[in-house]
Amino acid sequence: MKIFAVQMKVEPGKPEINFETMAAAIARGKAAGAELVVFPEFALTGSMVGDLWAEQSFVDTAVAFGEKVAALADGIDILFGNVIQDESGCVVNKAFFAKDGSLASDFRSENLIVRLSSMSFVSGRAALLKVDLQAMAENEKKSILYVNAVGTQNTGKFIYAIEGGSLALNKDGTVIFAMPKFEAAEALLELTAEGWKVLSTTATDSATSSADTEISEIRKALVFMLRENAKRMGIKRVVIGASGGIDSAVSAALYVEALGKENVFLINMPTRFNSDTTKNAARDLADNLGTPYMVAPISEMLNAVCNSLGKCKFVRNGTSMKVEGINYENLQARTRSASVLATIASVVGGGITCNGNKSEAIVGYCTLYGDTCGIMAALGDLWKTQVYALARDFNKDREIIPQASIDIPASAELSEAMNVDEGKGDPILYPYHDRLFAYWIEENHSLEESIQLLKSGAENFCTTLGADFAYFKQTFATEEAAIADMKQWHRRYRGIALAKRIQMPPILMVSGHPFGRGLGEAQL
Repeated sequence: MKIFAVQMKVEPGKPEINFETMAAAIARGKAAGAELVVFPEFALTGSMVGDLWAEQSFVDTAVAFGEKVAALADGIDILFGNVIQDESGCVVNKAFFAKDGSLASDFRSENLIVRLSSMSFVSGRAALLKVDLQAMAENEKKSILYVNAVGTQNTGKFIYAIEGGSLALNKDGTVIFAMPKFEAAEALLELTAEGWKVLSTTATDSATSSADTEISEIRKALVFMLRENAKRMGIKRVVIGASGGIDSAVSAALYVEALGKENVFLINMPTRFNSDTTKNAARDLADNLGTPYMVAPISEMLNAVCNSLGKCKFVRNGTSMKVEGINYENLQARTRSASVLATIASVVGGGITCNGNKSEAIVGYCTLYGDTCGIMAALGDLWKTQVYALARDFNKDREIIPQASIDIPASAELSEAMNVDEGKGDPILYPYHDRLFAYWIEENHSLEESIQLLKSGAENFCTTLGADFAYFKQTFATEEAAIADMKQWHRRYRGIALAKRIQMPPILMVSGHPFGRGLGEAQL
């Protein structure tokens, strides 16, 4: 049997566009001599279309286009994913088999299992899926064709990459063919008594390789989501605040891959707190990437706001408008993002980015309407330690992320207490706190469970978390100090940080546990 497998790019909520894509692929399959053409799950609608599922007209349109697809089954059978409404009015996801111009009974084969999918990228999940499919092939003693969609979809708060990576496996579990991730592809396959034969494919040789590391796959997923969603939003240019730190550097490198160096504008906005080290790193980043670059000092703007407010007084309240301490730190962050970057973006015709990572957002180490602003949070589902891993991935062939950005302490540089040249930086101790926060978020453990685990022994505690025991002992002199630290961060995690997280831009999801997904960030 000759089968034309189509890993198509699905446009969510656009049955008319997806139908045209399917019709063209069906014609190519017929021309290639295929007996069956196979499309992914939700091929006409996409899986994440929100309230559209509640619109009767949308469901009716999807069903009607499904019948139009079936009508194309003339000289070739068609297997595709679409929806149907059951007797109770619920919308049901279903695989449809079309033959001789109409929908037939379900597809059946004595020696083949076909799985249609619309699976999104989650780091490490494809490897688990492969194991499951191999076990299924061996247990059922049948060959398997797994066809996944490609594209990006979102739920409003999260942006997902529908990853592709379709597979053909022989009945012994051997993977004979793999389609690329994050791009549309087609293949003409023949299933014989001996197994699969690949007759032709649009996939490149390198695209079928499984040599990507976990972090390089994450990088590909992020770039794909940035490119596709910027296009969907109509945004061709982005403006990034280049501080010289690791987050803005990695964000800039990702956007350059997604949009091109000429469309990424890097702005360094120094004050007296910014070191020559970070200012030079920001310049070097722009030189390495070849992007437009500008230095825009903001001290005069800050002084103007402080002086102006200092002359103002409340009626019926004696609070002095003296902007200092944490208020002055937040003023810097808000001036950079909400004022300077947003204005520059307006001038050049683009959007601004949110460079915040998961570690900071979890505990609210960010400024609302400051560094939380942006069109998308490219690093929002990455722990800080993963951001450093991404930087190393970018630098594996040549230096793109300046070494200074990697070597200096992570720091917001908003006061003398954050002087990187003196080794001062963020209060989050990322090698340890990333693992502690992950214990709460990814493994759904409470503060009380964390404390009890520590009381069972510090070494066991670190082993369970995946944290370095020597680093932990060096950081905390006593068990009581570690518990006090836990309580402080957990209070922020369940408190003020929530108000910040729910107002952050859409997050590019690469893990199974982005913040907010479990509880929906309910304001308990």
